[in-house]
Amino acid sequence: MQPRNANHRHVLIGTLPLAILLAACGTTTATTAHSSSPTPTPTKTPALVPTPSPTPVPAPAPVPPLGLFYSDLGAMAVFNGQGVEQWGLTNAQEGQLFGLTAKQASNFQIGPQSGNSNLFFFYQPTPTSINQVVVLSRTGRLLGRGTAPALDNAVSFQVSPSGTSWAWTIDQTPNAAGQHHGVVEVGGLGQANRVVYRWVAPSGFTEQLDGWTNTGIILQRILEGGPFPCGGDESNDNAWFAINPSTGTLTDLVSGNEQLTTTLGDGGAASSGVITASLLNDAHSVLINGVQYAESKSIVAVAGISPDGTHVAVDRESFNPCGGGNIPASSIELVTVANHSHVDLLNLQLASWWDDNDIVVDTRAGLWIYTLQGKPVSQIVSANTQWLYQGALS
Repeated sequence: MQPRNANHRHVLIGTLPLAILLAACGTTTATTAHSSSPTPTPTKTPALVPTPSPTPVPAPAPVPPLGLFYSDLGAMAVFNGQGVEQWGLTNAQEGQLFGLTAKQASNFQIGPQSGNSNLFFFYQPTPTSINQVVVLSRTGRLLGRGTAPALDNAVSFQVSPSGTSWAWTIDQTPNAAGQHHGVVEVGGLGQANRVVYRWVAPSGFTEQLDGWTNTGIILQRILEGGPFPCGGDESNDNAWFAINPSTGTLTDLVSGNEQLTTTLGDGGAASSGVITASLLNDAHSVLINGVQYAESKSIVAVAGISPDGTHVAVDRESFNPCGGGNIPASSIELVTVANHSHVDLLNLQLASWWDDNDIVVDTRAGLWIYTLQGKPVSQIVSANTQWLYQGALS
């Protein structure tokens, strides 16, 4: 099909030849000019289709915690919150991690230390031998092998709460009179041993590690020859510090009348932005970030900070656990750090935190998971089990 303007031009040529000739002879008759280009046809603008927003991908749900248990026979097992065993190792199987026979393994307690997630097995054949280290995930997967220096039996390793590193301290003047001094070192899978801090203790004192949390490696100044059971090592000169494992920076935690609260062996009295301390002059009180909580009819036994630092669980006893008398009546004081509110859960004994919203308690009829409102959730093990609870694996 020809353009409309071209068709119009042919009609003019066929019907008005005289006019065209006159124009060619120079007449002044006005004519209308027509372009030889076709008139553009308006293009229809397509409707804009909105680009769909990407569908948000929800964050994966956190994996449920698991419970770590030991037995007197040197075995270990991991249970879920419903009391179902997930996996475990006998003492002989632990020995196999280091190439030992069952008979050789029976001479050692190889059972692991745990961070928040990983399990660390240490094996030292003789007091002068280096330590061999095996790290497993909470599901039993081998993460790697390493070594650590030979240490005196009185010195223990502290393991990273979130990685595959371990720390220890060495007193470099163990038999010297006067001031003791030493170093804190860190090693780990795929990394060389390194000194992160050099310490000097006052005369009559030494320094030891008391845990490793997300606050840092906990260093404790203690009377030489300690610790002593049932308060024998209490002193206004004791002090606790946190070492940044990356920079070696030292931060004061508590000292003097304030003593870092006894936990369940994990140094967890300083973690997630919270510090809990007991008082030498008041066994009924606990300080949580400097705020005092006292109950006149019970004393503070242990305390634990929730993983997110929102709450503190304080285990209280009706009498001094180091004294005589009847079986104490236990209770758990649950403190909300932000608003200082607290409630008591009666006739329960704190074992550990399970997650941010649940605790593990000893009901004397077994080990149970309880909510912060004091409601039972599930039983992990019964009271007559062979297993001894060591803590939760996140």
